[in-house]
Amino acid sequence: MSIGKIFSKPNIAKYLTRGTGIAALGLVAYDAHILGKIEADSYAKRKDADACMSTYSNTQYLSSPSTTTSDLKNGVHKFEMDSNIRHFVNSTIGYFRGVGQMLINDVVPLGLGLGAVFAKGLAGKASAIGLGLYAGLKFFKDILGFGHYNDLNRKY
Repeated sequence: MSIGKIFSKPNIAKYLTRGTGIAALGLVAYDAHILGKIEADSYAKRKDADACMSTYSNTQYLSSPSTTTSDLKNGVHKFEMDSNIRHFVNSTIGYFRGVGQMLINDVVPLGLGLGAVFAKGLAGKASAIGLGLYAGLKFFKDILGFGHYNDLNRKY
Protein backbone atom coordinates (compact mmCIF):
# COMPACT_ATOMS: atom_id res chain seq x y z
CA MET A 1 0.00 0.00 0.00
CA SER A 2 1.46 3.32 -1.03
CA ILE A 3 1.17 6.70 0.69
CA GLY A 4 -0.81 8.02 -2.27
CA LYS A 5 -3.59 5.48 -1.70
CA ILE A 6 -3.98 6.43 1.95
CA PHE A 7 -4.35 10.12 1.21
CA SER A 8 -6.56 9.78 -1.84
CA LYS A 9 -9.84 11.69 -1.83
CA PRO A 10 -12.21 8.75 -1.02
CA ASN A 11 -10.05 7.63 1.91
CA ILE A 12 -9.82 11.14 3.38
CA ALA A 13 -13.62 11.44 3.33
CA LYS A 14 -13.93 8.02 4.96
CA TYR A 15 -11.42 8.87 7.69
CA LEU A 16 -13.01 12.26 8.34
CA THR A 17 -16.43 10.65 8.59
CA ARG A 18 -15.23 7.96 11.00
CA GLY A 19 -13.16 10.44 12.99
CA THR A 20 -16.15 12.73 13.39
CA GLY A 21 -18.26 9.83 14.60
CA ILE A 22 -15.60 8.63 17.04
CA ALA A 23 -15.18 12.16 18.42
CA ALA A 24 -18.95 12.49 18.93
CA LEU A 25 -19.17 9.10 20.63
CA GLY A 26 -16.23 10.02 22.86
CA LEU A 27 -17.85 13.27 23.93
CA VAL A 28 -21.17 11.55 24.62
CA ALA A 29 -19.40 8.84 26.63
CA TYR A 30 -17.43 11.44 28.60
CA ASP A 31 -20.57 13.41 29.48
CA ALA A 32 -22.37 10.19 30.42
CA HIS A 33 -19.49 9.11 32.66
CA ILE A 34 -19.34 12.47 34.46
CA LEU A 35 -23.10 12.56 35.05
CA GLY A 36 -22.91 8.92 36.16
CA LYS A 37 -20.33 9.81 38.81
CA ILE A 38 -22.40 12.76 40.03
CA GLU A 39 -25.61 10.74 40.13
CA ALA A 40 -23.84 7.82 41.86
CA ASP A 41 -22.77 10.06 44.70
CA SER A 42 -26.07 11.88 45.17
CA TYR A 43 -28.23 8.75 44.76
CA ALA A 44 -26.14 6.75 47.26
CA LYS A 45 -26.15 9.56 49.83
CA ARG A 46 -29.89 10.08 49.41
CA LYS A 47 -30.62 6.37 49.88
CA ASP A 48 -28.22 6.12 52.85
CA ALA A 49 -29.95 9.06 54.50
CA ASP A 50 -33.37 7.52 53.89
CA ALA A 51 -32.29 4.19 55.39
CA CYS A 52 -30.68 5.84 58.42
CA MET A 53 -33.73 8.02 59.00
CA SER A 54 -35.97 4.98 58.82
CA THR A 55 -33.96 3.04 61.39
CA TYR A 56 -33.62 6.11 63.61
CA SER A 57 -37.38 6.67 63.46
CA ASN A 58 -37.85 3.03 64.43
CA THR A 59 -35.76 3.55 67.59
CA GLN A 60 -38.07 6.34 68.80
CA TYR A 61 -40.98 4.13 69.83
CA LEU A 62 -41.58 0.77 71.48
CA SER A 63 -44.71 -1.34 71.21
CA SER A 64 -44.05 -2.56 74.76
CA PRO A 65 -41.62 -1.26 77.38
CA SER A 66 -38.58 -3.49 76.92
CA THR A 67 -34.92 -2.64 77.40
CA THR A 68 -33.87 -5.57 75.22
CA THR A 69 -36.03 -4.42 72.32
CA SER A 70 -34.70 -0.89 72.69
CA ASP A 71 -31.10 -2.13 72.68
CA LEU A 72 -31.76 -4.30 69.61
CA LYS A 73 -33.34 -1.36 67.76
CA ASN A 74 -30.38 0.84 68.64
CA GLY A 75 -28.02 -1.91 67.47
CA VAL A 76 -29.80 -2.14 64.13
CA HIS A 77 -29.57 1.62 63.78
CA LYS A 78 -25.86 1.61 64.64
CA PHE A 79 -25.26 -1.20 62.14
CA GLU A 80 -27.09 0.81 59.47
CA MET A 81 -25.01 3.89 60.23
CA ASP A 82 -21.73 1.93 59.96
CA SER A 83 -22.64 -0.23 56.96
CA ASN A 84 -20.89 0.45 53.64
CA ILE A 85 -22.60 -2.25 51.59
CA ARG A 86 -25.73 -0.20 50.96
CA HIS A 87 -23.63 2.78 49.81
CA PHE A 88 -21.65 0.62 47.36
CA VAL A 89 -24.77 -0.93 45.84
CA ASN A 90 -26.63 2.38 45.64
CA SER A 91 -23.67 4.18 44.09
CA THR A 92 -23.52 1.51 41.38
CA ILE A 93 -27.24 1.90 40.74
CA GLY A 94 -26.88 5.69 40.70
CA TYR A 95 -23.97 5.54 38.25
CA PHE A 96 -25.94 3.51 35.73
CA ARG A 97 -28.96 5.76 36.21
CA GLY A 98 -26.83 8.81 35.43
CA VAL A 99 -25.23 7.17 32.40
CA GLY A 100 -28.61 6.11 31.08
CA GLN A 101 -30.07 9.55 31.67
CA MET A 102 -27.27 11.23 29.73
CA LEU A 103 -27.44 8.72 26.89
CA ILE A 104 -31.15 9.49 26.56
CA ASN A 105 -30.38 13.24 26.73
CA ASP A 106 -27.75 12.94 24.00
CA VAL A 107 -29.61 10.52 21.75
CA VAL A 108 -29.20 12.69 18.63
CA PRO A 109 -25.39 12.94 18.68
CA LEU A 110 -25.21 9.32 19.84
CA GLY A 111 -27.25 8.12 16.88
CA LEU A 112 -25.45 10.34 14.39
CA GLY A 113 -22.08 9.29 15.79
CA LEU A 114 -22.97 5.62 15.50
CA GLY A 115 -24.15 6.26 11.94
CA ALA A 116 -20.93 8.06 11.06
CA VAL A 117 -18.77 5.26 12.48
CA PHE A 118 -20.64 2.17 11.30
CA ALA A 119 -22.62 3.23 8.20
CA LYS A 120 -20.98 2.97 4.82
CA GLY A 121 -21.14 5.30 1.86
CA LEU A 122 -23.67 8.08 1.72
CA ALA A 123 -25.36 7.22 5.05
CA GLY A 124 -22.09 7.61 6.94
CA LYS A 125 -21.31 10.90 5.23
CA ALA A 126 -24.82 12.17 5.91
CA SER A 127 -24.43 11.27 9.58
CA ALA A 128 -21.13 13.16 9.75
CA ILE A 129 -22.72 16.21 8.08
CA GLY A 130 -25.63 15.95 10.52
CA LEU A 131 -23.16 15.88 13.40
CA GLY A 132 -21.53 19.04 12.08
CA LEU A 133 -24.90 20.79 11.79
CA TYR A 134 -25.93 19.62 15.25
CA ALA A 135 -22.62 20.85 16.72
CA GLY A 136 -23.07 24.23 15.04
CA LEU A 137 -26.63 24.59 16.30
CA LYS A 138 -25.57 23.53 19.79
CA PHE A 139 -22.69 26.04 19.74
CA PHE A 140 -24.82 28.99 18.67
CA LYS A 141 -27.79 28.18 20.87
CA ASP A 142 -26.28 26.81 24.08
CA ILE A 143 -22.73 28.19 24.12
CA LEU A 144 -23.27 31.66 22.65
CA GLY A 145 -26.88 31.96 23.83
CA PHE A 146 -28.47 33.02 20.52
CA GLY A 147 -32.15 32.11 20.34
CA HIS A 148 -32.18 31.18 23.98
CA TYR A 149 -34.69 33.04 26.14
CA ASN A 150 -33.15 34.31 29.38
CA ASP A 151 -35.41 35.68 32.12
CA LEU A 152 -32.52 37.06 34.15
CA ASN A 153 -31.13 39.33 31.42
CA ARG A 154 -34.27 40.82 29.92
CA LYS A 155 -33.86 44.04 27.97
CA TYR A 156 -37.09 45.60 29.23
